[in-house]
Amino acid sequence: MINREEIKIMDMKNLLFKKKTFVLALFFFSFHCMAQRRTEDGSTSSLSYGVVMDDPAMKEVLVQKDITYLKDDKGSLHIDIYSPPKLKTGERRPAIIFLNAIGETEGEAKVKSWGIYSSWPKLIAAQGYIGISMETDGARISGSIEALFDFLASHAENFHIDENRLGVYAASANVGQSLNYLMSDKAYPGIRAAVLYYGFSASGPFRKDLPVFFVISEGDARRFSYRDLWNEVLKNNAPWTIRMGTGMPHAFDAYSDNDDARRIIKETISFWKTQLETVTEPMFPRYRMRDVFGLLRIDQEKGLKILDSVVSHHPDDVKLLLLYANVSRETGKKEQATAMYQKVLKQDPGNTEALIQMAALSYSNNDAAEAENYIASIEKSGKMNANVCGNLGFLLLVADKNPEAAKYYEKAVALRPNGHDFYNLGCAYAKCGEKEKAFAAIEKSLELGYASKQLIENDTDFASLRNDERFKALVEKAK
Repeated sequence: MINREEIKIMDMKNLLFKKKTFVLALFFFSFHCMAQRRTEDGSTSSLSYGVVMDDPAMKEVLVQKDITYLKDDKGSLHIDIYSPPKLKTGERRPAIIFLNAIGETEGEAKVKSWGIYSSWPKLIAAQGYIGISMETDGARISGSIEALFDFLASHAENFHIDENRLGVYAASANVGQSLNYLMSDKAYPGIRAAVLYYGFSASGPFRKDLPVFFVISEGDARRFSYRDLWNEVLKNNAPWTIRMGTGMPHAFDAYSDNDDARRIIKETISFWKTQLETVTEPMFPRYRMRDVFGLLRIDQEKGLKILDSVVSHHPDDVKLLLLYANVSRETGKKEQATAMYQKVLKQDPGNTEALIQMAALSYSNNDAAEAENYIASIEKSGKMNANVCGNLGFLLLVADKNPEAAKYYEKAVALRPNGHDFYNLGCAYAKCGEKEKAFAAIEKSLELGYASKQLIENDTDFASLRNDERFKALVEKAK
């Protein structure tokens, strides 16, 4: 960098050049100073640091401090409310409450005045929401939190708050008690989204109706065990998003002044917005069959009920009748399934899928003669190919008609050898107690690249083979 002293000793004959250089030097010096302005020593108080992201709109945020939300013979508790400017009369906005579940320490600054708990709600207000920071009585944490939400429910209109669209934030030591409240029957019903930062979670059960964004910092992952957290989420089918804060320390939103931390903060704000803002109604029509296909993968009974209604409006639609029959069979309604397949065959006597299904149902009812009649119809039509044989073999294997399943898988691999059919043929043989044939079929499946080590080890169809040394060898051979 050129400094003033160097400018003074420059050749006077180059005065014009000197002046230009001086201007440039000042420019670069000023730019350097601007670039370095954020790099200062800072405070030794760890509680003074706010969220590591800002917004120009934060300058316009309105703050109402020390609003009493609870007053009784034990004392008074207060909140600070951060609002966007120029809210119209009667206008309601979602609000984010920054939960204090640790209480106050006598003689020390209130939690709501800490840097993180005064800057976060201001950032939220800059996004157009209401931010709320709170005091809590450490001797009655749950009661304080309940009282706050009771107050918001009663006074929401006064502060432009939509009491039915609330989000919460809890971090560090605040997570435990906050989570206990949020997962309890006492939780305020207007809470629609919860953010939990770098805390240690309690065990489930977790609610299925409260979306949670849980951020683990790498620094905490070394100290705490989170291995059971995801298992609890899955066990309860809870709508949790677990975000690993790779490279993040505890309290990263205050102490990690870098873009990776800011990206997590942006994701957090986006999470709240996604959960709290109204979803626009689509312009395309609502199709009941779309609902059926979705429900059949999570709630078959409900999906079948809607499908039944659709079928009643389209009683001659063969594809619809087949779907209805298949779902009825899968849910154990054999008589209903049989009636539907027969209805299909009245309209389309050569329908291969209906014939396969009826053959499998007949075998499962121990009526081999009837089953062979249906199969004869398929053969007569010339459609008895490898796919048909494999499909019939699978239906019979599931129905525990193992000799019959083996028979059709044998036909399938004779027509078109493939690893999947050889594997299921091995299953049928194993269930029939034919070990030699079972090992040969599984070996062939491995050669054709189908079976895996995990699949073979966990398949209950191979119970009769497990004590045989050849089974251990197959497992070792598999990848």
